[in-house]
Amino acid sequence: MKRRYFVWLLFIALLLGGLWGCENADVTKGKAEDYKRNHPSASQVNASLQDISPDNKILSFDYGAPYWSNIATYHVATGTVHVFKDIKTKMNVFPSFSHDGTKIVFLGAKERDYARNIYIMNADGSGLRQITTFPETEREDFIKAPSFSPDGKRIIFSRSHRKRERAFPLQGSMHADWDVYEVDIATGMERRLTNYNFYEISWPYYMADGKRFIFSGEGPHNPVGKGPKDFKEYEEKYQKNFVFIMDGSKNDLKPAFVNGRYSYRPSVSSNDAILFVSKTNEMDDHATAKDTYDLFIYKRGKIERLTKLHSYIGYGRLSRDGSAIIFSKRSDKTSDEYSEGMMKSDGTEIKEIKIPIDKLKR
Repeated sequence: MKRRYFVWLLFIALLLGGLWGCENADVTKGKAEDYKRNHPSASQVNASLQDISPDNKILSFDYGAPYWSNIATYHVATGTVHVFKDIKTKMNVFPSFSHDGTKIVFLGAKERDYARNIYIMNADGSGLRQITTFPETEREDFIKAPSFSPDGKRIIFSRSHRKRERAFPLQGSMHADWDVYEVDIATGMERRLTNYNFYEISWPYYMADGKRFIFSGEGPHNPVGKGPKDFKEYEEKYQKNFVFIMDGSKNDLKPAFVNGRYSYRPSVSSNDAILFVSKTNEMDDHATAKDTYDLFIYKRGKIERLTKLHSYIGYGRLSRDGSAIIFSKRSDKTSDEYSEGMMKSDGTEIKEIKIPIDKLKR
């Protein structure tokens, strides 16, 4: 009888301790969140170019601070900005034009850490429509990087299946186990296109035929597909050349091309020219200097280097007709200062795009 009584006391003590720990954790989390919201960096507005309209006259971009974001367009010739003010969601990112330029797809979320959903609207902001219906709460699943199919009937995007803690010494959590999905606009039906649980993944795009798609994905795990079975085996064979072209069913895990020791973050034009980023330290014989990444283009089976800026180019986007490129660069990979640029697809006429941040308010 005494033993049973002791067990019950122990159980109650553990339960109360657990509840106190949860409550204490919630308080700590709440204080940390308040600190981040009140920190000066929480009100600092930044902007990022995302896409080029099919006529190459308008650039789409998102802008905001850590706890809010919105989407807008920038007129290349005049420098004027149009902000989409009627969107009700608080976190709006990744605006991308349809291939005929009549619509824009983007992601919207109720709060910073809440599930994102895919929305489409007309290019003037009218006809807003929600395509996916993920619950507007915190969740493990996370999506990014939507873009239209050439016929405008489907949207391809990247999706994470797990949120995990970052490896020491990094702090915080990150979304992991990424794969490529598509959703039918008319029905809202989703379809998973890859099954590799990538560590990181880029913006996916349909190729010109609307069947194949291109993307880059680091750290693949390959349980059933053809080719290397894990990232170590893959990198031993192909280095860090992670640009894939797949068709959703015959997923042979091999790069679309090999360029030095690193190639990733591709985009594609309507004639299947491929723009991508690649590491250039060894190409330029300065392997011990800071990491530098430049833009390259692959077309008709040949690779051409477009830039030699001795900086870190994080991404580039090729226009639909293949004549223009937008890109973002920093002095080096660790720098917080970056600039947005535009140029012709032969690497000439590089110019900086300066979004008027001071005029963009919440």
